[in-house]
Amino acid sequence: MSNPALWNTVSTRRRAAGLSQRALAEAVGVSRQALVAVESGRSVPSTALALRLARALACAVDDLFGLTGPTALEAVPARGVGVGGRVSLGRVDGVWVAHPLGVGAPRTADGLVERSASPNVEVAPFGDPRELADNALVAGCAPLLGVLAAGLWRGPTNGRATWIPADSGRALALLESGHVHVAGLHLAHGADDGHADMVAARFPDRPVRVIHLTRWRQGLLVLRGNPLGIRQVDDLRRPGLRVALRAPGSGARVLLDRLLGGDGSAQGPLAADHADVAQLVRLGLADTGVAIESVAAAAGLDFIPLSEERFDLVLPEDRCAHVGIARLLDALHSAAFRREARALPGYDVAACGQAVTVGAC
Repeated sequence: MSNPALWNTVSTRRRAAGLSQRALAEAVGVSRQALVAVESGRSVPSTALALRLARALACAVDDLFGLTGPTALEAVPARGVGVGGRVSLGRVDGVWVAHPLGVGAPRTADGLVERSASPNVEVAPFGDPRELADNALVAGCAPLLGVLAAGLWRGPTNGRATWIPADSGRALALLESGHVHVAGLHLAHGADDGHADMVAARFPDRPVRVIHLTRWRQGLLVLRGNPLGIRQVDDLRRPGLRVALRAPGSGARVLLDRLLGGDGSAQGPLAADHADVAQLVRLGLADTGVAIESVAAAAGLDFIPLSEERFDLVLPEDRCAHVGIARLLDALHSAAFRREARALPGYDVAACGQAVTVGAC
């Protein structure tokens, strides 16, 4: 007999794990027909079967079954979201948005994409949608954003944040399109008010808060001992030198193009983020590349400083009352976050939390 009060995500999680119905049925010791009945809701599993299913699918029983189950959410998909994919979820200005989590991403997903509902997608959430709506989506390239977001999981259950890795240009585009609540920028090299001017021009009709997170140095990453004798940006023009390049619009690429005069002389593989630059250099796939000091230290590479700059958060004022945003802003001023940030190499958080509002009043 079916039980309309009981929902389950067995089918969704089985497909995401790449298992057929027969394979999962054999793994938990039931017939394929019995598993079909459970997946369709026509049969309520025993406690023992529910536990075996959770073990086989590497999740908790509560992730598979519930009495007040989540209805599918229709969400706007960010780039890279596909059917069957794990996603992070947030509600931006009243609209659900789904961001992809790669297969190897260590973060816990908020749901799985069940089907396309062009131009949107339908997502089966793993938790209470009321709690997911309090998740703040924060895009940017600073690894420190991951530390900040993770800290919110240690506090109260209401309100948290998810870091969406993205270079500065893409983070700003995600903010403009309503795909994230907050964007992180490091595009104004050497100008303390550069981001405020940039944001005021980009959002002329909306009050926006520019909040300081950290200062850092960007520079060239090279192998220990600098075997190729790279000392300055002009060295990147050497024939055959492989430079790990960031995407146009990223802070690192803007700095490199400015220092080289945009002549296109630097050539080499494309790196996804600061950590990817370090990885390419460490593995010998690139000779150098521009990234922040902290990733050089983490990868055991030498660092040749080129620029000191600020990394700021950009947040529309009307989102400050969002539960996740409110907790994020509180965390910026907390002693715990500052202590942890100071323990990491390459970050200066002395002015963290200082803010200015620009745009329409």
